[in-house]
Amino acid sequence: MRRLLPLSLLLVALTSAPAFADPAITVRYEDDQLRVALEGSYTGAYYRVWRAADANAPFDYLASQLALCTGDCYLTDAQAQPGQTYFYRFDLQSPSGSTVSYGPYAVTVPMVPVAARVWPNPSNGRAQVQLTLPGSARRDAALDADARVLDLQGRTVRVLHTGSLERGTTTLAWDGRDGAGAALGAGIYFVRLVTPLGSAYTRVVRFR
Repeated sequence: MRRLLPLSLLLVALTSAPAFADPAITVRYEDDQLRVALEGSYTGAYYRVWRAADANAPFDYLASQLALCTGDCYLTDAQAQPGQTYFYRFDLQSPSGSTVSYGPYAVTVPMVPVAARVWPNPSNGRAQVQLTLPGSARRDAALDADARVLDLQGRTVRVLHTGSLERGTTTLAWDGRDGAGAALGAGIYFVRLVTPLGSAYTRVVRFR
């Protein structure tokens, strides 16, 4: 399930100051993968990206072959773990054969919390319920989870999901009805998600 999380991260170049400043980088966390790109256009250059787990650790390249830059030079790091900090270095080779290194850049991958979201909200009919668990479905085991709609008194109105739930974001379709199939009346409700990693609540407003 697609999940797009825009980031505002502190990105720090750790090399000693060169005669010219390293370009900035942009970072996104999309589909459980970290994307790091050099700002600017480097069309025609070949590049390789290196990663280290510590500022003083040796760097390992993330691809065995040089890649051709068709605009921005970027990497997609599918192995980056939420909450970890990694150090990335870009080595560029111009069409003339000269080389330059940028970085290293320190990037901290954000933790994705347990979360629940309903859209549209308010609504008077069908809605989408998004349930988010930390981690990646590619790397982490699914968890037992319980998601349900509650009224203002905390009583269960509708069970949306119970059982195994994959990491990342899962979207459920909700028809706006209670467990007996009756349309919910106007008012305030809550969607509650309970997992071994924590719980999340979101308020839902229904209107006629």
